[in-house]
Amino acid sequence: MHPDVRLLGGRYELVALIATGGMGQVWQGHDTLLGRDVAVKVLRSEYTGDPTFLTRFRGEARLAAGLVHPNIAALFDYGEVPPAGPTDEHLAFLVMELVRGESLSGLLYREHTLTPERTLDVLRQSAAGLAAAHAAGVIHRDVKPGNVLIGSDGTVKITDFGVAVSGSTVPLTQTGQVMGTPHYLSPEQAAGARATPASDVYALGVIGYQCLTGRRMFDAESSLQVVLLQLNGTPEPLPDDVPPPVRSLIEGALAKDPAQRFPDGAAFRDAIDDVLAGRPVRRLAPTAAVTAVPDPTGTLPGGVPLTGPGTEPETDVPQSRRRRLLAGALTLLAAAAVAGGLQLAGSSGDGEAAADTPAPTSTSAAPATPSPQAIALATADLVGRPVTEVQAELTARGLVVTLRPLQTADVPDNQVIAVDPTGELAPGSPVTVTHAVAPPAAPAPAPVPDTTQPTTGGDAAEDAADAAEDAADAAEDAADDAAEDAGGGNGNAGNGNGNGNGNAGGNGRGNGKNDG
Repeated sequence: MHPDVRLLGGRYELVALIATGGMGQVWQGHDTLLGRDVAVKVLRSEYTGDPTFLTRFRGEARLAAGLVHPNIAALFDYGEVPPAGPTDEHLAFLVMELVRGESLSGLLYREHTLTPERTLDVLRQSAAGLAAAHAAGVIHRDVKPGNVLIGSDGTVKITDFGVAVSGSTVPLTQTGQVMGTPHYLSPEQAAGARATPASDVYALGVIGYQCLTGRRMFDAESSLQVVLLQLNGTPEPLPDDVPPPVRSLIEGALAKDPAQRFPDGAAFRDAIDDVLAGRPVRRLAPTAAVTAVPDPTGTLPGGVPLTGPGTEPETDVPQSRRRRLLAGALTLLAAAAVAGGLQLAGSSGDGEAAADTPAPTSTSAAPATPSPQAIALATADLVGRPVTEVQAELTARGLVVTLRPLQTADVPDNQVIAVDPTGELAPGSPVTVTHAVAPPAAPAPAPVPDTTQPTTGGDAAEDAADAAEDAADAAEDAADDAAEDAGGGNGNAGNGNGNGNGNAGGNGRGNGKNDG
């Protein structure tokens, strides 16, 4: 989707496409009034006519406008452009702080894993941003690597509050719809319960796990299977070289029971500070429903030890509660299947939002056969490069590429403008690469003959040919005349007039004289 106008609201100029997500596109823009670069998120044209999506988009603007923190991408403005004519579309857009850098998903694609020190830095800044949101009563609900931006100076900023909720939010979720991205979805969200600040902490724990291992915590052939694994699955252990305090921190954030997790972003941020300072981690107050198990090894209270496959996971979550969560989730999934399938809806970002998938025929939460390694695509890594280079790279990585030329004078010829979809893709997935094509040059006007000047070029050649032809004719006539003059005959001698035939082919006449 490309907006019909290049200047939104008479102020914001769209410069280059940055990313395409579930609800819209994010552009690098320029505020012509204040003279600064911004990020402009434009709602997809197919959604502007849907009151639910427009309401959610406006809700994102209201929630993000009230959040001011160094680790949250600032919202500057919101606007809508009504259609000017019957063929025009309704445009809605957000104007945000432009973060010069890359997403965490792009960083992980390039480096695969991060050191424990860098992982803690990313988690600490992310938790600080979420702490400000939680203090304002806002729950993000879709924390994932694509929504964690890392600036060129190392500053981390949380972005995209497209499915966030607050205490005053009007529910927009339909029955059977789970908001969020399955790979980073908390167990309580997967079970259909309302998200809490601890749900965002769980997502940060999953991100930390991925940073340290180079892989997602759970992966399967379908989004629905991933949701079931979030409910009852046990992840692979963290690598042996992860320091015990860091290991315990991640385990504490990944507790299946939200009551056993760090309760919000502020608590998780403080726990990270304790680990960085080498202090004992502050213990969480046990709830009435759950009794904390003393940990003589010094791991975080509430931590869920990670065990390998085939072993019974040690857990501080009562089995009765686990069974209730699983039963509730299966009931929800069964009801959704009857109604036409479970809908997993994520907000816009780097393409990690899950598509609708059919419900499985089995209620087992055992992991399915691992799917092939996913292929991560980041728009920032592809846009602006030559199209032949991008096509060759994506084809070599196992994707099916379709080229879409777009005539424009704003981007150099054969430069990639957009790639759709992006994020984590399965091998063999189709990818559309939009590239610039220079408009055809306007034909030069036909020259007007100038009758006041001597002819040149083609006319001169024609005149020269005519002159040569005239000269040849003249030469032929002269030759004929000369032959005729040379044709006099010899007359026979005698009295009177004698006639003779000239040898030269002419008729000659001579006068004869009698000598004798």
